Amino acid sequence: MNKKITSCIVLILACIAAVEAEDKSGYVNAEWQNAIVAAIDSFPENGGYYTGRNTNAQFRRTAWRAMNECFGMQPTDAQPRLDVSKAQPSFCSMATYLAMLKAIQIWDNKDGRQDVPNLSWFSMKPFCGVTDVINNQGYNQPDGEGLWGMANANGPGMAVLVKELGAGFSFTGYRGAKTEKNREDKDECYMTDDEWCADPVWAKARKGDFMKIFWNRNETAGSDSGAIIGDNGVASDDQEHGHSVVFLGYDGEGNVIYWSSNGPGENPVDAGYGVDTCARVAIQRVVFTRVTDPEKFADAKKWRANKMHKWLNELAGKRHGTTRELKKYCGID
Repeated sequence: MNKKITSCIVLILACIAAVEAEDKSGYVNAEWQNAIVAAIDSFPENGGYYTGRNTNAQFRRTAWRAMNECFGMQPTDAQPRLDVSKAQPSFCSMATYLAMLKAIQIWDNKDGRQDVPNLSWFSMKPFCGVTDVINNQGYNQPDGEGLWGMANANGPGMAVLVKELGAGFSFTGYRGAKTEKNREDKDECYMTDDEWCADPVWAKARKGDFMKIFWNRNETAGSDSGAIIGDNGVASDDQEHGHSVVFLGYDGEGNVIYWSSNGPGENPVDAGYGVDTCARVAIQRVVFTRVTDPEKFADAKKWRANKMHKWLNELAGKRHGTTRELKKYCGID
């Protein structure tokens, strides 16, 4: 085969790949999106917001124990019981992870499908330092370790989880760093409000997408932390301030509507599960993650409870991540 023909074939294949990538970016698995919306509708409202591991006067029960009781799976069970009424108090990554598990269950039980085996459910169980019949050592998964450890990590944990399982895809938008010290490139600029609100990322999002928010605190707290991915352990540096949510759409003013465990606020006992809104300019970076192939959650059985995602683990007090790394580990071109 001569070089000219070979070059033409390569070009054609590249064009096909580009078209497939473009088509994928707009694809929605309606059955899954309905399942995730049904999942969040099954959660109680509020219930308290708490991230601590010790009980106190406000919270006689920790979110970690609540999450473990919610999962409620025995060694002989085909799938967890997932009693979300027990998942109180809560925090944001716990809310979105349990919503994902509930959506998998809703999707998997439709028409008696049950494609996700119990070994996969055992791999998706959050090992959160609570001793039970499955986790008899009271093992706790740190950031980046196991599937729960990925979802609970700093940075785009849910996006990395979905990418690792091949269950969907992610896309991202970034307003840029406002301070020179946090710029990754000399040409990087901080978009104006109008530019950021018109960024194409907002038009791509669909109800039921997972969403990692990196809050913009430039005007409210004088911090450029929205430009930061992770925590490098240096107290004097800007660190990530994020929120893990399920995207629900926009209100009449174009503000973002989302569901999660929201808090802590002034009264964390009254916070927790619910719908909230924020202006687009309150966000400095965003990662949307869409599940398109929920059958891939069956492959969770290949993911050991102590399998480590090194990059996510490093974002928990060792170093900051970069935009290039974020795109790489989320599978974003």
